[in-house]
Amino acid sequence: MRKSASMNGISKKKSYDRHEYLPFSIQLNGGLTQFFGELNEQDMHGVLGIHIGRAFNKNVSMQLDFSSGKLGGEQVNFFNSWFENEYNTFELIAKWNLTEQFSSREPGNAHLSIYGGLGLIHFSANAFDMDNNKILRFTNSQLSARNPLFLRWGKPRNLDKIKKTREGMLPLGTSLDYRLLKHWQIGLDYRFHFVRTDKLDATSGRRLINPEESESYSDTPNDKFSFIAISLAYRFH
Repeated sequence: MRKSASMNGISKKKSYDRHEYLPFSIQLNGGLTQFFGELNEQDMHGVLGIHIGRAFNKNVSMQLDFSSGKLGGEQVNFFNSWFENEYNTFELIAKWNLTEQFSSREPGNAHLSIYGGLGLIHFSANAFDMDNNKILRFTNSQLSARNPLFLRWGKPRNLDKIKKTREGMLPLGTSLDYRLLKHWQIGLDYRFHFVRTDKLDATSGRRLINPEESESYSDTPNDKFSFIAISLAYRFH
């Protein structure tokens, strides 16, 4: 007779069919963002997200994520400005369950995973004067045109009056999940985004020019941001 997996968190030898339980999942999360760029003195904002996942076995799963949030920050020295960025992201994530992979015995209810993938961010950012809140720089206006996707250099092209800039990014992260019941689990998620642009903060390099179009690209590193979030997931067949 096949032994069942432990349901109370007490480890036992793995003797189950590893392909027996292959759940789909839907997850909601919410947390705080942190920005890394020119205007990097922190003003943390919120983010909300939803993802739909599919586990191929107990070690590996894939998920499609959508999130909506804000970034913020300021820098008094040189720039004397603060910014706000409203964004949406779409991400395809591959997740690896380290607890399942490296434990020779049946794990308990807590699971540690790492993940990475590809994503696309749509955003609009504005930078304001610290003294009078007058807008100084922006990424989108009535004259905006589409920059070449994923390219560092090039003239704007396609569609004028763009409301949001789109750029590629690489998300990497780790999560700690705890199973409350058979179908429900809560988690803590930390994700870091490497974005293919230097103007998430409406600022490009150590200069005060407006970064609306492609001539704004600088030699400084591309911007990055992260979030830490609490999640609630429902898993089903």
